Amino acid sequence: MNFMGFLVVPSYLTMYKLPRWQLRSGFWLAMTCVGAAKGPLSLCFCLSVFVFAAPVIFDLRFPARPWFLSWMEDQGFKKFLARCELRGCLDDVKPEKTLFAFHPHGAVCLGFTVNGIFDTKFVGKSAKIAFLIDDFLRNGNPIFRMFCDTYTTGSWQMSTANKSTVHKLMSEGANVAIALGGFEEATVCQTGRDRVVLKSRKGIIKYCLQHGYRIHPVYSFGEDETYWFAPGLLDFRLWLNQFKIPAIAFFGDWTAPFLPRRQARMLTVIGDAIECPHIPVPSQEEVDLWHMRYTKGLAATFEQWKAEAGRPHAELEIF
Repeated sequence: MNFMGFLVVPSYLTMYKLPRWQLRSGFWLAMTCVGAAKGPLSLCFCLSVFVFAAPVIFDLRFPARPWFLSWMEDQGFKKFLARCELRGCLDDVKPEKTLFAFHPHGAVCLGFTVNGIFDTKFVGKSAKIAFLIDDFLRNGNPIFRMFCDTYTTGSWQMSTANKSTVHKLMSEGANVAIALGGFEEATVCQTGRDRVVLKSRKGIIKYCLQHGYRIHPVYSFGEDETYWFAPGLLDFRLWLNQFKIPAIAFFGDWTAPFLPRRQARMLTVIGDAIECPHIPVPSQEEVDLWHMRYTKGLAATFEQWKAEAGRPHAELEIF
């Protein structure tokens, strides 16, 4: 049993990368045979994983439920925190050809989730909007797969954050929202500090230029307060991120550490839009220029709203 427990994670990741359901099911059948040879407990363990992962193995999709968005908002997740609200340039949001770049990532992207994905006022500003998340989280985790499929409708959806998906969505003129800093931004997060990872995030700027998109920087003050983050070994943890390994340890509410801390005060702010020109084949110099303008726009949003967020002396650290 211990042997199979050690192998299950790398085996599952290997299985997920296989392109066809026949290969995935065959791979896990082989793992089940190995488990059977190790004893009944290992066999039961492998069969349990097989049942749990069936939607991933057989590429099953769950039906969309249009009411799911409003139902989730009605659960009162915003009331769980001492403060959780969405402010800023909501009235300036256009229904199409807009990128919303959320910062910071934090432990669980709470600002992105509660004030973005499950905020009907925010979602309703777009004719069509796609929230981009990690491929494995979106499709490889059976629970999140069901969650995302149920959420998705013709007007809003959760999609995979990869190049082909971004180009497809932007070619359709759909609005796109993404936690731009990714794993690295989660890694650098520290309670009491405002940190973003942006210096290497130029690919999305290139896509915006290619499709003539406007960009709204979106900053969630208090994301760092939602959990306590273990500091130290930052360079090593950032190195692990290169292999898509989340290198973060955090602790939330003392009654349920996986939940955010109730005393957290979050203010998510939509900044002024940066209007990117339409440049089908942008040069590196043009990408660098508009990346710099986006960085300045995010910093300006931070400075404009930090006092309102209760952090008048805060400084934005850009990695």
